[in-house]
Amino acid sequence: AIGPYRLLAALPAAAGPDPAVRALLEPSHAELARTAEAFLDCAGQASRTAQALGIHRQTLYYRLSRVEQLTGLDLDAGEDRLLLHMALKSARL
Repeated sequence: AIGPYRLLAALPAAAGPDPAVRALLEPSHAELARTAEAFLDCAGQASRTAQALGIHRQTLYYRLSRVEQLTGLDLDAGEDRLLLHMALKSARL
């Protein structure tokens, strides 16, 4: 693993995901998790994210609002974005 992934891989498995993102990581919310990860991977650029996912921007905005409702995180806040991004990445390690 490289960079931040090395840090994530070094965390004890017992730590688990942050409580704020647990619900998002449930299989029933896989599409929302995929949308959030794509948005964060695209540096928060809505047009680029919508294009990458093959969806309309309004659909993206709706899904992101659902992510915020589900997690209680503010995707306009850098620390919340970082928390969510790292939780989504570590869930796949």
